[in-house]
Amino acid sequence: MTEAGLHIALRVTARITFAFFVCAFTGNALRDLWPGKLSVWLSRNRDWFLVAMAVAHTFHLAAIIAFFQVVGWSKLHLVVVLGGGSVYLLIYALAATAITRLRRNGQGFPGSPRLEAAALYLIWLIFALAFVPRIVSGWPVYSILAVAALAALVIRIACLMRHKRSLAAAA
Repeated sequence: MTEAGLHIALRVTARITFAFFVCAFTGNALRDLWPGKLSVWLSRNRDWFLVAMAVAHTFHLAAIIAFFQVVGWSKLHLVVVLGGGSVYLLIYALAATAITRLRRNGQGFPGSPRLEAAALYLIWLIFALAFVPRIVSGWPVYSILAVAALAALVIRIACLMRHKRSLAAAA
């Protein structure tokens, strides 16, 4: 495959991963804010979206490896390996947690909801940093992806605020 073809593969696999991520990231919040068939379905299938995200990002990893085989490994920097590798570990940890929940009928690892939320927000940040600054590039796809990333965060924050208000009202 050519370098140009690998650039396309990298973009496509990243965007597919992002689509699965947004579904997993917003599913429960959408269900809580606007219960309906779609939001309930997204929430119910959240673990499957996390697994699909890990699978899609594994294809992205294969494209990354192929890319550096074409352009040369000397262009790969240690900071990128450490940063990207840690994100991959988070993605695979989320997938492992999701698979565990799927096997145990909804029961994950002890203490995992907070760690899972932290991992999801960190992964959201990585996607947002990849898409939001590119809005000015003029490519409409980056505007769409950036708006989706920002909307996903707004949905999560709105859900958190609603829960906090509910807890405060109950106290």
